[in-house]
Amino acid sequence: MIVALFVLVNCALLASATKQPTFENLNLSTVEDFDSFVPKDSSAGPLTRLTLQGNYVSTGRPYSGFAAVFPPSRLAFYPTSKSGCVELVQPSYSSYQTYDCEYATNGAFFTWDLTKTGSYCLGNLVSDGNVWQKPTDGTGTGRANIGIKSDGTIITGFLSQSTVNNTEFTQLITGYGWLVRNGQSYVKSSQDLSGFDDPNGFVNEKAPRTAVGVFQNGTIVLLEVDGEEDINAGPDLWEMAELFVSLGVQSAVNIDGGGSSVSVYKGEIIDVPTCNDTPEVCERAVANIACVKSI
Repeated sequence: MIVALFVLVNCALLASATKQPTFENLNLSTVEDFDSFVPKDSSAGPLTRLTLQGNYVSTGRPYSGFAAVFPPSRLAFYPTSKSGCVELVQPSYSSYQTYDCEYATNGAFFTWDLTKTGSYCLGNLVSDGNVWQKPTDGTGTGRANIGIKSDGTIITGFLSQSTVNNTEFTQLITGYGWLVRNGQSYVKSSQDLSGFDDPNGFVNEKAPRTAVGVFQNGTIVLLEVDGEEDINAGPDLWEMAELFVSLGVQSAVNIDGGGSSVSVYKGEIIDVPTCNDTPEVCERAVANIACVKSI
């Protein structure tokens, strides 16, 4: 079987891939397909909080969630401990006591086992220019990333190991699923590259979700939608993409969800987190957070 090598570096604001390749047997550490956004305003402007309630147009199912809209200069991805990814800490404490975040959500996916790599975090993590990790085991490539370069350019999409290693990022985090591209759902197109092997699995699972989006002008949105995993409540990735599209978001990357999903405003939990994926309302300790820095 002939597999075309797909190495596409896309640095245009609204550019898209010319074709969808077959990714089987492809070395994901060499694959690149990303979009770049140059913010129109680099100032640290105010945060806008949104409460979202309604029904998905595609399925009619109800949703309830929260969003924060803010300039990219205020975005940071932090390990929940200042010592790095060596502790699991609740975001409500970490975001307000450890860091000065006006608003925060849970961050990227993490592991419960510290012994394998010495880090709870999975994938890339750069905070205010501090490189916590850029792993070479594939967890930071072949999955969608969202980051901010030192010149302020915002990057969303799939990065090669070479680009990860050689680009000066001020913020960088690895998600799992490129939800929206060019203002349209990109869930189906990105499934192969993201490793979505089971069509009835992660993509279609109904659960709480958290994701990060970018508007055309570079403005950032953090979106968290509540749910309860054990009763299949909450959005699947298709519905999450639908919400972003309805908000006018140009690109969006899914991060950790399920019992990790939480929205925090000035240290207070404002959503209904379900840390054990059950009806119990509780906040899960996680490895990293998405933070809107206070001004």
